[in-house]
Amino acid sequence: MIFDCDGVLLDSGEPYYTAYEKVLAEEGVATSPREIYRLEGMPTLRVLETVLAGRGKLVPSVRVREMVDLRRQYQAAAGVSKFFPGTWSMLARLRTSGYRVAMVTGSSRKSIDLSFTPDLKSHFDAIITADDVQCPKPHPQPFALASERIEVPTANCLVIENAPYGVQSARAAGCRVIAICTTLTEEDFGDAHWIVPDHSALKSLLWNGSVAPSTTEYDSGKINGHD
Repeated sequence: MIFDCDGVLLDSGEPYYTAYEKVLAEEGVATSPREIYRLEGMPTLRVLETVLAGRGKLVPSVRVREMVDLRRQYQAAAGVSKFFPGTWSMLARLRTSGYRVAMVTGSSRKSIDLSFTPDLKSHFDAIITADDVQCPKPHPQPFALASERIEVPTANCLVIENAPYGVQSARAAGCRVIAICTTLTEEDFGDAHWIVPDHSALKSLLWNGSVAPSTTEYDSGKINGHD
């Protein structure tokens, strides 16, 4: 089981977008949540370069690197984001059931350290950040590396993602993918094997869809299944 971080484990969608909105506004660029969320998974530098290029803005590379640091500061100033309810019991149950569990994120290790204590990190058999790869999402390298680290073939890995680039990356690596609509809508996830509207539906799929043993601990939810 391989989880993305922001928007899957960490309920950070709003401050994530607001930080981009603020730093881009300083360059006279207006954006929208959907534009930023569709680019999620790429390193901050790449996201900023993509948005600026789309507006025909020529910004010196030194300034763009400054914007990367400012974006991180703006998000940090919004306070530490909370994890989605039930996150840690879900991960603990998967590990108890014998699953290897990894996290693959487009965030830097420095950013992850702001939200994850050493104890929380111990819930994962591997954590892959932007600092660990040369080719970020949507390239398959992040998930291929996670597969290698947890010693499970990608064909036997199930990925939970909330961003199109993450879905593309996981599929290119050979993984099966569940897309969860915490920041985008179903129409953005045509490449996913399954699409769920929220975490209740995700747990229903995991526990009752032959991915993990069934119990009465979690409530069922509506699932939009895609073969």
